[in-house]
Amino acid sequence: MELYDNYQPHLHSASDPIPAPKTGWIWKIFWYLLAITVIEVGLAFANYEMHFVSKQVLKYLFIGMTLLKAYYIIFSYMHLKDEKKGFQLTLGFLLVLLVYFVTLMMIEGLYQENVRLIFPSYLISDSPAFGL
Repeated sequence: MELYDNYQPHLHSASDPIPAPKTGWIWKIFWYLLAITVIEVGLAFANYEMHFVSKQVLKYLFIGMTLLKAYYIIFSYMHLKDEKKGFQLTLGFLLVLLVYFVTLMMIEGLYQENVRLIFPSYLISDSPAFGL
């Protein structure tokens, strides 16, 4: 066992006190996320009962709070705050693009009710595809 005798010496002894865990930041972020979630659920139930804000405004509030929660999860629990600034800016830019595209899809979805597929009668009567 001569090979492994001094391979990795221990930095502490058995009589050293166990250090306190450094979990304060985890609980801080947990309470932020819980508060945002409680606000979301409270807004949903309050608006269901009292109808104090339109559904469109409520939808954008929910999207904003969800993005805020995503920020806290990504930058805290996934340790992105310790990364280089360029990487953070790249991910931030991608997040902005994602929000932009989701907003565009929601706007386009509003126009879906106004789309009508009206075919001219001469196309329908002459076409064998319609079974006429």
